Amino acid sequence: MSPPYPYPKRSSDLRFPDTGVILASPSNSNGSATNDDSSENLNMWWPSSHFNLRPVLSERVSEFIKRNAVSTANVGDRGDPNAVVNALEYTRWLGIYYNVGCILFPIGVFVIRKTVGRIRAYRKAQKKKKKGNSTGTDNRGYGTGNSEVSIVEIASTASSSSASSVIIPAEVDSDESKPLLQNSPPRLTWYTRLYRRVQGFLTYQRPNDSRGRVIPHNSILIINQLFFWTSVFLSIYQIYYPLDTTNNADLRVFLVADRVGMIFTMNQPLNFILAAKTSPIKYLTGWSYEEHLIVHRMVASMSHLMSIVHFVGMYAVYRIFIAGTDRGLTFIGILLRPDIFFGLISFIAFWIFGITSMDEIRLKAYEMFLATHISFASLAMIFLYLHHPAARIYVVFSFSIWAIDRIAYRAFNKRWSADAEVEVLDESTIRVTIKNFGNGSKKMMRWEPAGHIFLTVPEWNRLQAHPFTILTAPAGYDLEGNDIDSGKEKEMVLVIRKLKGFTDALYGMGGNVRVTVDGPYGSEHARGSLKECKKALFIAGGSGIAVAWPLMCEIIRKEMDKNKKGKGGKPRKIVLIWIVHHEHHFKWIEEDLERLEEVKRALPRAFEIEVRKFITRGVNGKRPDLRKEVVRIVDDEDGARLNGRTGVLVCGPDAMMREVRSVGRDLLYEGKDVEILAEKFGW
Repeated sequence: MSPPYPYPKRSSDLRFPDTGVILASPSNSNGSATNDDSSENLNMWWPSSHFNLRPVLSERVSEFIKRNAVSTANVGDRGDPNAVVNALEYTRWLGIYYNVGCILFPIGVFVIRKTVGRIRAYRKAQKKKKKGNSTGTDNRGYGTGNSEVSIVEIASTASSSSASSVIIPAEVDSDESKPLLQNSPPRLTWYTRLYRRVQGFLTYQRPNDSRGRVIPHNSILIINQLFFWTSVFLSIYQIYYPLDTTNNADLRVFLVADRVGMIFTMNQPLNFILAAKTSPIKYLTGWSYEEHLIVHRMVASMSHLMSIVHFVGMYAVYRIFIAGTDRGLTFIGILLRPDIFFGLISFIAFWIFGITSMDEIRLKAYEMFLATHISFASLAMIFLYLHHPAARIYVVFSFSIWAIDRIAYRAFNKRWSADAEVEVLDESTIRVTIKNFGNGSKKMMRWEPAGHIFLTVPEWNRLQAHPFTILTAPAGYDLEGNDIDSGKEKEMVLVIRKLKGFTDALYGMGGNVRVTVDGPYGSEHARGSLKECKKALFIAGGSGIAVAWPLMCEIIRKEMDKNKKGKGGKPRKIVLIWIVHHEHHFKWIEEDLERLEEVKRALPRAFEIEVRKFITRGVNGKRPDLRKEVVRIVDDEDGARLNGRTGVLVCGPDAMMREVRSVGRDLLYEGKDVEILAEKFGW
């Protein structure tokens, strides 16, 4: 019968093998032992459930502990016979403390912050609405639908780039856009400067290391470092450090091996939360898809390290306490015991999907990575459950997170069956146009700007799902004027680079194919941040336009809707810098750029748009000076009229993102109100 507790109810209730005694309680002056076999004599703290039935430790160790030879540094020379039991007892409670303090508490803080933020935004909107009803529309002329706005195209032969900008008509008085008070901006307080310096430090991304590996920006780097050193600290915290290092050091090997095994186990719920498609951490922190994956990989890597230490430590326990005794137990014999064997299978399964998750394999053979990740992760967790009773609550918790993630998502979303048209654009790019969602179902496929989906071709493999960002702006956020509830289905367009595996097969197929769409997914962090910015700069490298364009369209569409209602628009400036290898890449959104020309007269007079295109290859190819471009937008000559925060969203190669982050760090150090939003493609 299984014991009712996972560890001794009292540290004095520990039975040792072959001695027939129980450690005397410290309050027992004569140190007498009893042979009471009550249910309180629990041994669940030993290496495995089988050892709980008959702890496999040598007579030397049990006698050593029984004669009060275990001492700790914090008690001086006084022996503490319960130090080992107390350390193991604390290890069992550590998992609960950890999951509450390191997982549930931060999530709770973010939930409170998000809730308070939404309440404040709602109150602000209500006050603004009430004020608008009482004062009417702005009488300065902003937002008149028939205002003259012209877009001037400038071609650059030197850089093979073109630029367009919305110019305020010449007949408008130049003083009209200036503030009434010409005083210089107020000086920043010391705490505002300090806050922005901290922001700048967290935004900065260091250069690649000597092996060319990309180092994440400081905020993610600090989180990873904190997690690593917290795990190391917990591995040795409350592990007794004896004065007698001759014998007690052997016991410490067992305690550390047991502790790291528990840390590995208690990290699995965090791993599953970070791996969830609708992860609350991603939503609450505003991390991008790639940033979220970096943290997930760090937790997984630390878990694999802990599994190695646990395995090696338990082998050392065998060598120290079991080998050479008269018990007749070999190492192979120990491994073949059911609970130990289950742990070994779990260990091997974890390392199989850990190896296939390496960047080199994941990028070249994504299908194999995905298949092994799902199958071997499930196998590892099942055998971890069978390995030790103390692990079962964390395995159940992890699978519960997965189930809740799927149930919560399916409650609001579904898998859509649709037709897809695959069109080859150039030697390395294809465009996938998805339409006819749900076979004529009345339900419409809806998504948010810069959202992403998981695409599956059932006739190839129903288990393979690949993430792609949606290029087209959804209905209600596009430049075509379609409402969300118009009943007109919007086609979903994906621009996909040809790599090996799935994308290579799509490239070679062409034509029409039936697909399954899982999604949409995404974060509202970038949208919410750009909403409050007076100036928004979008920097896209190649297919990074799939993130920048929908977010840019959303801002323009909102101004168009305000203009139609006669509410007018506030002064604002939008800049798009799109950098591509070849000129024909601009055809990806050629129709959308033409549509931008058509809606120019609907824009308010105070609303400015600038589109700059750069080609990096060819005879006249040239890369833009991104530092100069960002500084130019932030330090705009109309800064008084456009006084406020500048949002900079960048999506492209690592070098581009690193350069923009570096500029953002310098501007924040200067006290400028800038927010850097970086999105990186990856899986």
